[in-house]
Amino acid sequence: MLDPASTAVPIMERPEIAFVLAIIAGLMNGYTYHVSKIFSTVQSGNIILLGETIATKNWPHFYAIMFTVLAFGVGSMLTAIVEKIYRNKNNHSWTFVIIAIEALVLIILASGYFNNILSISTICIIISFVAGLQGNAFHKVKGMLYGNVAVTLVVQLAFSNLMQAIQGDKGTWRKAVIFFSVLLGFGLGGYAGTLATIRFGEAALLLPAILLILLLIYLLFAKEKGDDSIDPAS
Repeated sequence: MLDPASTAVPIMERPEIAFVLAIIAGLMNGYTYHVSKIFSTVQSGNIILLGETIATKNWPHFYAIMFTVLAFGVGSMLTAIVEKIYRNKNNHSWTFVIIAIEALVLIILASGYFNNILSISTICIIISFVAGLQGNAFHKVKGMLYGNVAVTLVVQLAFSNLMQAIQGDKGTWRKAVIFFSVLLGFGLGGYAGTLATIRFGEAALLLPAILLILLLIYLLFAKEKGDDSIDPAS
């Protein structure tokens, strides 16, 4: 059970929150990569795929990936706008807005209501927009930069801190554990997202949506109790 008073860091920078966010990102990737061979969150992978599609002259896939990358960027931009609007408002948290938008969009997509209108590629592009929101909003854990939607940096930090710990720097053990837990969450999300997509199709997107709603409920209770700040540091 999460304890809002467990640390002095903002709630959205806590290691357990980073773990949950990584699961959510993995779930989204599990869906998009299985149905269209496009990453919703790992844009470095998509950039490589852009080069591959140009080399193979696979233009339909090229355009799908290109718009996926752009959608991620638009999501990141919207987070910056929301953060600026709410930054100077007392007792208002922009975290709630971002998480609510994420959950709402995923629920709409999971409902299948627009299946006759939206192609699979378009659905993946919209999910990438959601990932962009999350990636730009929450990228610190206990004050340290990390990624929950793209984990190349996390792999580097996990093993770097592990080696420092092995060499005698005891203060880095905890950092290594934090980063490895993010990797675990990302991988578990990808595994569960793929299995759910195989069995349930678009309805698999309810999984990350449910986690986001549960996170939102937890944050609402934490806010009511007045425990610590919620928004991560800029």
